[in-house]
Amino acid sequence: MDFTQKLKETLISVVPIVISVVLLNFTLVPLDGLMGPFLTGSLFLVSGLSLFLGGVDISMVPVGQKLGSVMALRKSLPLVLFLGFSIGFSVTFAEPDVSVLSARISSLNPAIDSSILTFMIAVGLALCIDLGLFRALKGISLRAVLICGYLVVFLLVYLTGQGAASMAFDSSGATTGPLAVPFILAMGLGVSSSTRGAGESSFGLTGVASMGPVLSVSLMVLLTGGSSSAPSAVASESAVSLGSVLLHVLKNTAKGFAPLLLAILVLQFTLLKFPKIRFKNICLGLIYSFAGIVLFLSGVEYGFSEVGVKIGQTLSENYPFYVLLAVSLIFGAIVVLAEPAVWVLTSQIENVSAGRIRKKQVMLFLCLGVSLAVALAMLRIHFHINYLYFVFFGVALALVLSFFCPPLFTGIAFDSGGVASGPLSTSFLLSVAIGASGSAEMSFGLVGLIAISPLITLQILGIIFDRRKKNAAS
Repeated sequence: MDFTQKLKETLISVVPIVISVVLLNFTLVPLDGLMGPFLTGSLFLVSGLSLFLGGVDISMVPVGQKLGSVMALRKSLPLVLFLGFSIGFSVTFAEPDVSVLSARISSLNPAIDSSILTFMIAVGLALCIDLGLFRALKGISLRAVLICGYLVVFLLVYLTGQGAASMAFDSSGATTGPLAVPFILAMGLGVSSSTRGAGESSFGLTGVASMGPVLSVSLMVLLTGGSSSAPSAVASESAVSLGSVLLHVLKNTAKGFAPLLLAILVLQFTLLKFPKIRFKNICLGLIYSFAGIVLFLSGVEYGFSEVGVKIGQTLSENYPFYVLLAVSLIFGAIVVLAEPAVWVLTSQIENVSAGRIRKKQVMLFLCLGVSLAVALAMLRIHFHINYLYFVFFGVALALVLSFFCPPLFTGIAFDSGGVASGPLSTSFLLSVAIGASGSAEMSFGLVGLIAISPLITLQILGIIFDRRKKNAAS
């Protein structure tokens, strides 16, 4: 593992966030006693993200790719669907982002139990992972699956209303976090490598899987009537010690890694059968990944969440709206660079395309998309715009673009939608929105908008890339 290189990449990503918050501290938003925890959290963020990315390269990626290849070569559809559902459910059920979001939704609406919500999110994602694997094995058009799936999504969120829709789309964005994404991406690449049209089918599994939580949460709300709730004011968060945060994150992350580690051990002795030396390296990589994500999430929870609420609240109460809008644009652009799953995805895109699709190009268009998404979320909060307008227009535009975009880029775009909304989005950016709105109910939906934005911007990149390729050939 090249830790030095990972550290350099992480510093490039995180330093702009730190500089921006420090500048706000000395200009618009004095953070007083929050500055110390923020800087400590930043150190945890850098070291944790570096360890996590290095560990992913030598553990989750090779396991996922090998598992995907074995599943495809066995040509047993029941086996593929069983493994896809089991792994998808076990990883998602303990995804830290999902736990955090479920707790926030439950605190807003006591009619929704956080454990049941987490269970439904995990079931929805697992079922749609199976749908994505089935599509790849049978060579079904990704566009057809997405159009059919989102037509059902549109119907359900229309019936549930904007309150439930914002929760459902936020759940979808939070589901594909640092634990789930590396494994899902690698498994999708492994399955597609053993099928016809492997290049075009390399991506798309995460995009299909992301529909699952929207469907399952919407169904849960329709069946239980859990969408009705009065607006909830945001309570101020009490200060917590770094030690208590570390223990809390360690406990939650262990829940996520325990079933994953057990699954890998079982698979090693049944299907994968890596050589002993290779499997030792994989186990070492899992240790790196575990330590890294504990440090990363501890830094986010200890130093970033409360700072986000303070920034959003201060800017909305003491300055014109355009100041909050400008800060949101900047934060949206730089926060996505520090999401762990984004780095995993962009590296795999560059590898699969043999360097033709540069990581920097994908990063640029992701930054543009997320920046606009965060700004739109603030506009929605300020003007109290119905969330369904953003959902219907955004997803519909993405589906229309799929008719003009190369299939490979469509898969990349829909995968990117899930990975762009990671721990920093569900904690820091959502906290800024909560502080700005003063109500958790209005702030929900930001993570969902972040997840929708890359569906549009990366397909635009794909159309540009395709035209340049055709012009060069002519």
